[in-house]
Amino acid sequence: MRKLRRRRKRLAVLAAGTVLTPVGSALASLLGNQLFPANNPWNQIITNAPVATNSAAIIANIGTSALVTPGWGVDNPANGASALYGIPYNVVHGNSTAKVNVVIDNYPDESDLIPVPIPANAVLEGDFQNGPNPGVGNRGDSHLIVWDEDNNVGYELWYASRPSENSDGKWHAAIESFWGFGTNSFRPLGWMSGDGAGLPILPGLARPDEALPVAQGGQGVINHAVRVTLPNRVIDSRYIYPASHKGSSTAVSTNTIPLGSRLRLKNTPAVNNSISLMGSQSQVLARAMQQYGLIVADTGGLAAAINVSGAPGSVNASNNLSATWDMTDVMKLKGLTANDFEVLNLAPMVTSLSATQGWPGSNLNITGQNFSGAAGRLSVFFGTNAASSVNMLSDTQISVTVPSGSGTVDVTVQSGVKQTSAGNVTAPIFGYGTSALTAADKFTFTAPPPTIQHVTLNAGNFVMSGTNNSGLGGTYHVLTSTDLSVQRTNWTILTSGSFDGSGNFSFTNPVGSTSARHFYTLQVP
Repeated sequence: MRKLRRRRKRLAVLAAGTVLTPVGSALASLLGNQLFPANNPWNQIITNAPVATNSAAIIANIGTSALVTPGWGVDNPANGASALYGIPYNVVHGNSTAKVNVVIDNYPDESDLIPVPIPANAVLEGDFQNGPNPGVGNRGDSHLIVWDEDNNVGYELWYASRPSENSDGKWHAAIESFWGFGTNSFRPLGWMSGDGAGLPILPGLARPDEALPVAQGGQGVINHAVRVTLPNRVIDSRYIYPASHKGSSTAVSTNTIPLGSRLRLKNTPAVNNSISLMGSQSQVLARAMQQYGLIVADTGGLAAAINVSGAPGSVNASNNLSATWDMTDVMKLKGLTANDFEVLNLAPMVTSLSATQGWPGSNLNITGQNFSGAAGRLSVFFGTNAASSVNMLSDTQISVTVPSGSGTVDVTVQSGVKQTSAGNVTAPIFGYGTSALTAADKFTFTAPPPTIQHVTLNAGNFVMSGTNNSGLGGTYHVLTSTDLSVQRTNWTILTSGSFDGSGNFSFTNPVGSTSARHFYTLQVP
């Protein structure tokens, strides 16, 4: 929960208000729509990511006995004016729903000032289960989350108030952020969003339509990271990708954690035994915490807890409640504590190269870790020279084309782009950063091998020409064989010669019409 920056034109004081196997690479789905591309950090599988060196210190600071606490409850209109606990979301059809301008009172300079398609039956965080809870100060953070199904975009407002609550009869909010879920999008560095970390809220909410078994109309799996909030006392004064904004804390310590950091539920026999005793919905939640983890998005919640965020209910395309949680099942998560979690190091690592030497234009495979989640902004450098045709094959492998260069250099992987902003842990890179230099990433540039450029049959002569690709002089051999299966070392040296001053060569060999089939190759000693 953040503090609002008061603006002069706003007179009112705003209240702050067994081992689990990964399910697969299926992506997060909301009514059949994918939220963000596969390479987005929210959709990144972190099962095998290394643990941060200061993980134990951070967990101890949180409190090893701090409980995992689901930050939502059941959504049932029959409960009347009982508080709606959790962060609800609304579904609209943006092509037919009228858009309204929202007055941004506190952070217009960090807002996307665009009209929002707010449905008539919009549900805000902090409302009653059977309808609106009048008075913005009675609703806590009062988030308004709107997802446009037609265009797969989201609008997120923090501290939203209805027209009936404002003297000008308009919608108001402290901040507005817009998210296009069809592409990778981030806030400008230093900006907040509806979250303190500058992150989208909707992609990180646990929803009952995901956790319910398939037999009950659910997906039976959560294929994304889950939003989590932690007490302010453990939050660092910096942020780390994918976050773009730091918390209000002034602490920088080995036992504090920056906004945007990733926690992972351990995959140990003890933890897996605890999971096996849970119900189906809490098991789905726990598996998501092992496979995708928790992203620290804001401060708040219980002071001694890992506060996991979720929607109290799922809604259909008409914005009507369609699925709810079994909270007796969900609360089994409280059998887990902070000691069951670890903080991750998601910086890219290079552990080996498919070749330790090569020439410009050749292909090279890089093996390591943490190559995914870069949102399409993955680069490879040979010294200071960027490689072209970078192809991420998996979280542990990249294929690249070697750029120009000379000598022996370090091959490094950069996850992110260069952007400067105060408080960014991985500055000057906005991303997971650059791989550390090791003996395993050394690469030596060599001259490319000779190339046969032309082969022709001219007036009964076999003519072959090419280049040594390295310039003046040098000896070559032309080898021949009538059997392609014979090892090259056993081929016959037909002739030897020297490359000319430009590094070129030409070879001519008479062949008769009755000659046996011959194969030729070029060899440089």
